[in-house]
Amino acid sequence: MFEFNYDAFISYRRSDGIAVARWLRRTLVGFCLPAALRGVYGKKLRVYLDTAYERGTSDFYQQSIKPALLSSRYLIVVATPDAMRRPGGVEDWIEREIRDFSAGPGAGNVIVARGAGDFDGPLPGDLKQTFPNIEIVDLRGAGPLWFLSFSRVVRLSAEKLKIVAPLLNIPPEEMPRLRQEEERRQQTQLGAVAGATLGTLVAVGGLSVLALINQYKAIRANDDSMFAASSMIGEAANLRADDADTLRTRRLIIGRGCDLLDKADQGTASDPPINGIVTCRLERGAHREALHEDKEARKEFGDAIERAALSHRGRARVDSALALLQARQAYAEYLARQKDMDGAGRAFADLLDDSRRLGKEHDGRAQFIRFEAEALGQTGDLHVAANRHQEAADSYDAGADALKRLLDARKSDGRSEDYQIVGWRVRLFRLAGQQCAALDRLDPAAEQFKLAVGAGSSRDGKPADASVAYEVAIAQAYLVLIERKRGNAAAAADAKQAALNTIDAVAGSKAETGIKQRAADLKRWIEQQGS
Repeated sequence: MFEFNYDAFISYRRSDGIAVARWLRRTLVGFCLPAALRGVYGKKLRVYLDTAYERGTSDFYQQSIKPALLSSRYLIVVATPDAMRRPGGVEDWIEREIRDFSAGPGAGNVIVARGAGDFDGPLPGDLKQTFPNIEIVDLRGAGPLWFLSFSRVVRLSAEKLKIVAPLLNIPPEEMPRLRQEEERRQQTQLGAVAGATLGTLVAVGGLSVLALINQYKAIRANDDSMFAASSMIGEAANLRADDADTLRTRRLIIGRGCDLLDKADQGTASDPPINGIVTCRLERGAHREALHEDKEARKEFGDAIERAALSHRGRARVDSALALLQARQAYAEYLARQKDMDGAGRAFADLLDDSRRLGKEHDGRAQFIRFEAEALGQTGDLHVAANRHQEAADSYDAGADALKRLLDARKSDGRSEDYQIVGWRVRLFRLAGQQCAALDRLDPAAEQFKLAVGAGSSRDGKPADASVAYEVAIAQAYLVLIERKRGNAAAAADAKQAALNTIDAVAGSKAETGIKQRAADLKRWIEQQGS
């Protein structure tokens, strides 16, 4: 097993990253685990930063930097605007360090610390392309006087644990204890700073230091309250309201959680959890809708969109981008329920544009593709309602293509097949075929139904899930009708037999009763069509 001399090597650009790099090394080297974890994971971290050593001759990189780099378990890249590739072919040490580390024994153990610039700005050394899902730790504001801003202390103390944990091999289940200890440590340090400063400030009102400590505690407590309230809201929003008691409990939890979040939001300068803020606005909008208060409902949905958009403009985080898409989709669906088809069309167009734009900004993550598919599918429904059959077919077909990208993205991430998405894709192809059939365009209709069957079939040609199989059987039943219209009796007979075989597979599966009953009804209908 390779023996590493250092736990981490810090790569940075001197012009705008040295303050963060020095702060990070000092913080990591001086970090001490709580007593409860020290016996298992405790050790002093060894961190290499080249400013800690004297530079030598022109071959300093080969003699000192590269050996230290290759004997480090992790590479921490401080991302700043100046850290990007230097123009004109000038040798770039950051890119060189990333390239050499990726070829060494620690390859893959790369952490990005955002030291300056936009949080989701470009990363040096093509890191976003090499590691598409790499986590970025926000260390902006770290430096010699970082402790003078209490909100900054809270944020940086939490962010540094994201680096400490992998360096010390701390598992996720131990993170709550680590965070609690860090909070206690920060309070102790603030108390020590206050004590050292108190003697100087006594003559001019030294009690102000105590007020600052209390302010820090208040900020910490307020931030914790916002996080807890947002988590509670999110959990309650995911409850399935299948009965009156569950619905009542859900409304009660969300209502109280939103009240807590509103109060906490008004009492801090920290950014509130945008997911909780948006969920509250959407829930209130739905409540106003139930009371037929259209003006008030539109205001709540509009506020949700505005808050999410403002949050994303401020920090460009993935959570705020997804919150914006969630708000846009909820508003578009509300307008559709209100029969405001023009408004719904514009809202779904906004959702489609934002899902594609934000997907590009955030490396094409699967969540954004899902919103794109939702926008295309529901836009197709609007076209159907307006008897725009060709537009509907095009929208459904584009939605099915988006779902193919979603399935591919999940597969590249190592996730298993999602049969709900597969069934959704089959249904969109089938709906596209129905629209072509309504225009009496039989060849394109047949092609769409065949795409539906193919989308739902596994390598052996059979659907792997009962719900997908039922969707496939519907498409096969439509093929029976289309082939008859085209005068192709043999193809119609083949489609009929294929549909019956698929339905029999559903009947013999462990599918829920509802799917089996619908499949049985479909089988009777097919058998009634004659030979």
